[in-house]
Amino acid sequence: MKDTTTLPVDGSTVAMDRRIVALDGFRGLMTVLVVFSHFYGEVRSGIPALMMGWLAVDAFFVLSGYLIGRLILDKAKHKNFFWVFYVRRICRTFPIYFFCVIGVFYIDDAFHPATTYQQQASFPLWTYVAFVQNFWMVSYNAIGQHWLSPTWTLAVEEQFYLIAPAMIVFTPRRFLMPLLVSLVALALASRIYFLNSSEISGFAAQIMLISNADLLVAGIIAAVALKTWKLDWARYDQFLRVAPVALLTAAMVLTIITGSDSYLFKSLAQTLVSAAFALMIMSLVRGSPEASRYEHKVWCFFGNISYAVYLTHLTVLGILHNLVLGTAPDIGTPAQIAVTTAALPLTVLISWILTKIVEEPITAYGRSFKWSKETVERQSQSRPAAQASTNS
Repeated sequence: MKDTTTLPVDGSTVAMDRRIVALDGFRGLMTVLVVFSHFYGEVRSGIPALMMGWLAVDAFFVLSGYLIGRLILDKAKHKNFFWVFYVRRICRTFPIYFFCVIGVFYIDDAFHPATTYQQQASFPLWTYVAFVQNFWMVSYNAIGQHWLSPTWTLAVEEQFYLIAPAMIVFTPRRFLMPLLVSLVALALASRIYFLNSSEISGFAAQIMLISNADLLVAGIIAAVALKTWKLDWARYDQFLRVAPVALLTAAMVLTIITGSDSYLFKSLAQTLVSAAFALMIMSLVRGSPEASRYEHKVWCFFGNISYAVYLTHLTVLGILHNLVLGTAPDIGTPAQIAVTTAALPLTVLISWILTKIVEEPITAYGRSFKWSKETVERQSQSRPAAQASTNS
């Protein structure tokens, strides 16, 4: 595990290419939450209290927004910024994604849908290759290939990567924060519109880029604030620790009072959660006492293999239940619980292998493309400030 960056009390530091270990651990914990939600919560006989995967997905989006926003703010001054940014993104996200997507399409025919899925719809392979499966989900009001259903989040992130760099680089600095806040409001308005439209699938309020923009933009706002706001951040550390708890509690109370299927929850809760996780990430970056808990080697291990786990866990679960019991995944009987539990270490093993032989070597190759020493003046270029840059 690479060194973490601890910020001084005044919040100032020279930008360095180091990981913030607490954020790796945070990602790892969220990954475990997604897996437990899909394995033990979101099945026919699942435990409702474990259906918290949506919260972890929201956290992933905010974390992605923060890391990408911070990277752009740190590196936009380099003349070859766009070239290196996209080469590194492609090397980081494409190989293991395409490996898993194409693999699922090849092995899917070997398993009878009636004994593997509760619902199944077929989308063409090219929709996943082009990262447009979320558009097809909305058009057909279906999740598509069940084992690949989580990949809508990756489609949203890839669409976000196409827009975010130019938006941050070419927006004058004095207009950047107002633009970001406007995008948060636009995301909320889009969900309200989608939920009230009888002509658009309800999926649109959940899986389109515009309806998730508040999550991604909240992360960018956190990066911009820490990077460019000249504040005595030590005065706000306690607020950064307490506010996320209050906001997440408000979202939970909203769920209890109105129900997770209510119009109010579907439109408003995500904005509350986006603010909560943005502030939480700021607190972890600032070196809050909670940061050390996320630096635990177990959480960091899961953070390191999180991408592979996210892409493979449903496939492993589905195949294992099919081979052993000939049924769709569930936890309604002791045998089903045993098979589901056995899928956990198998998912970890497969994900670790894929991380080591596919993800890490190609990501390392992407990092061989270096930022040029030649720099250019950008509209939104920031002066060195409140944290280290991310490894990309």
